[in-house]
Amino acid sequence: MSDAEASADDVLRELFAVIEDRKERLPADSYTASLFTHEKGENAALEKLGEEATEFLLAAKDGDEAELAHEGADIIYHMLVVLAQNDVDADALLDELESRR
Repeated sequence: MSDAEASADDVLRELFAVIEDRKERLPADSYTASLFTHEKGENAALEKLGEEATEFLLAAKDGDEAELAHEGADIIYHMLVVLAQNDVDADALLDELESRR
């Protein structure tokens, strides 16, 4: 595994660990926790993922590299929230990606 691959793997695992922590602790001042507590609605994480996917597609259409990277990160973050919400862990995601190499 190259340094870049190890780094990406580490970033995803660290981000997922933070999301899992927010799910467990539900801090009042956490945006992530609000997605788990349904403060923003029962389907908040799903709706947000759909919104970010649309924004990603529009950024791709416009050819804006910076905006595309920003929206791509938003999609990955909200996708990880949905995975955590459904008790799918980071290893399952990474194993699936690895199997597609």
